[in-house]
Amino acid sequence: MPVLVDPALVLAIGVAIATAAVYFYYFSPQANQPDIHPLQLAQQSSVSSTRESSSESAVYRSKLAPKGTPLVASPSNEVSTLRDLFRIGRRVHRLDAAKFCVGNKITKTSSEEIAARSIALAGGLLRTVSAAATACGSDVKAAAVCIASSVDFLVAYQACVEAGIVAIPIPITETPVAVEAILKHSKARVLIASNTMTYRYCASIKNSLLTHTIVVGDLDGSDASTAVRQATKVISFRELEQGEAPEQDAVIEPSDAAYVIYTADCDAQPPHGTVITHTNALAAVSGLLSNLPANQSFSAKDTFMSTSSMANATNLIFINLALMHGCSIAILDTIDAEKFAKTAYILEPTFLYLDPFITRDLVQLFHSHVVRYPTFEYKMFMTGYRGIVDSLKRGMTPKTNFWDLLYFRHYRNLIGGKVRLMYVDGPLTPSKSIEWLRAVHGAKVIPIFGTVQASAIITAGSYYDYASAIVAHNVGAPLACNEIKVVDSDKDTDGVALNVEGGANPCGILAVRGPNVCDSEWCADRQKKVEGVGSRSSDDGWLKLPIYAEILPNGTIDIIGSDQTVVSSPLTPTGHLFVERLECVLASSRIVTDVCVVAEPNARKLDIVAYPRPTELASAARKTKREYKLNSIDDYPWTAEYVRDKLIGIIRSTSGYEWFSEIPAADIRVKLVSEPFLVKNHMAHPDGSNNRLTAKKLLSKK
Repeated sequence: MPVLVDPALVLAIGVAIATAAVYFYYFSPQANQPDIHPLQLAQQSSVSSTRESSSESAVYRSKLAPKGTPLVASPSNEVSTLRDLFRIGRRVHRLDAAKFCVGNKITKTSSEEIAARSIALAGGLLRTVSAAATACGSDVKAAAVCIASSVDFLVAYQACVEAGIVAIPIPITETPVAVEAILKHSKARVLIASNTMTYRYCASIKNSLLTHTIVVGDLDGSDASTAVRQATKVISFRELEQGEAPEQDAVIEPSDAAYVIYTADCDAQPPHGTVITHTNALAAVSGLLSNLPANQSFSAKDTFMSTSSMANATNLIFINLALMHGCSIAILDTIDAEKFAKTAYILEPTFLYLDPFITRDLVQLFHSHVVRYPTFEYKMFMTGYRGIVDSLKRGMTPKTNFWDLLYFRHYRNLIGGKVRLMYVDGPLTPSKSIEWLRAVHGAKVIPIFGTVQASAIITAGSYYDYASAIVAHNVGAPLACNEIKVVDSDKDTDGVALNVEGGANPCGILAVRGPNVCDSEWCADRQKKVEGVGSRSSDDGWLKLPIYAEILPNGTIDIIGSDQTVVSSPLTPTGHLFVERLECVLASSRIVTDVCVVAEPNARKLDIVAYPRPTELASAARKTKREYKLNSIDDYPWTAEYVRDKLIGIIRSTSGYEWFSEIPAADIRVKLVSEPFLVKNHMAHPDGSNNRLTAKKLLSKK
């Protein structure tokens, strides 16, 4: 008699087997060991020498350049100048060596065309600059460059390097007053500018020492064009690059200036130009490269994409790095995260440099989509998200799993699906944003920190340290091109007295030394060594920066704030408040996109100016059935109260800010603005930092 099998049992067994298969294939860790041994991350920089006195910490170096070995100074033995670096990259032929988005149109240019244009322009540019220098009795060859992020900027920049001409990049967001101050201080005789910038800065050109203006595009018959023609000799950029290449290579020494970066906010302070020599720039590139595993370095298959101006000091270092490897370069100078995502979807970048605004806005953009999921689906998403974060904290890169296929691959694909590296501004990027980018987009997110005086790069997070800046906020360890230490600060000169021995970790003024550290300023149209000036010691090469820092137990650095934004405060246990660090905490809230803390010395109240996240505020308006219009936000007082309560909640839940709970809510004022913090509305400086003077003026009107 045949044995009858219960169909329900068969079905149950089948479902069980299928479920087990799905579980073991998708849910079981496919990498159940950390990607790198934990001990290798336990100490990310080593003490290269003991401290000389109790007023300073020991000297820290990257573990890749231990004591007894020279600091990294060049990517290879055959490279001693940026010109050598660029020529290495030109050996690679790409049809899409540069990609730029103008409006809704994306243009692509081949590496051969860029190389040909740059070399040809170098000849015409050298003849023009030499004639201008001779006419005014100078032997210094320099040219100011004021062009929007484009292929033309890339060509002009490489032509300057090819011809041995010092490039002085000027961001197109600078005010006419600032541009005039830069042109006068630099004593530049030649300006390379787009026609639109020529119109905007015509008065600045007229009042400067310029003798030649090389114009990208055509000038019209406007009064601005006439004024420029009367003040300078106008030369067409296109005609100039159709001339002959230089007869022989210009003589360039590694110690010569490659380009000059002027400080932001020239309206409020005298302009100051920091000279970046070829040695400085090469050391910064080398430091970034040495921080990556050999199998994760760059190649011609990579596409670099940035959301910062090409005149930005940090961006220039990444552009140099990309040009060396023949990478495709895609620059999208925007503050719109949605526009960035749409462009990245098309261009498919592999590594990014994102400024703080775009970083925070990108996180909030995608989070606003997630929170609109139905309750059950949202819980599913967060279950997968927490699982990935747990893996990251245990040193493992999450592999393909059910959650990845269901959710996270979709978000990766929205920015092209090929991003493997993201570089972000460490001090200004909240830990929550870094966590989100790592978990949702599956990329290695590396926080970096630097100042113009150190070629924009000093520290970077370790490639395999996925918990970096999440568990304990930091900006990574010293690069292999420099060494660092912290020294006691003097309240009389530095604003706050921080003692290296005063806490669990060494804290104080950050000092840096190495080949990436600049030792010259641009003075009277030439390179001038800085010896015994300001905070630099000419004896040992250390440069004291106006930055307060803390050295964590694993050798990473956390930036506490700058001496410009710290105030004495009776509210805090330490007696002083670092507003930049507080702003970083506030920026992790989903309710705001931009935030500026205004704290008066010794005040018991706190003022905050913020640009709210429109989607979050609109959602709150729907839930509470209240009216809200962003362009007239002052007419809706409930919005400021709502944002204030959310910000208070985020601060009080943050470790280290327990003292904040003692401040009455009534003593915290919030002023909302209807636009992001931009240079054009004077809420931000060209380097992206908050314009606190404008914020104070807004509060005084309340």
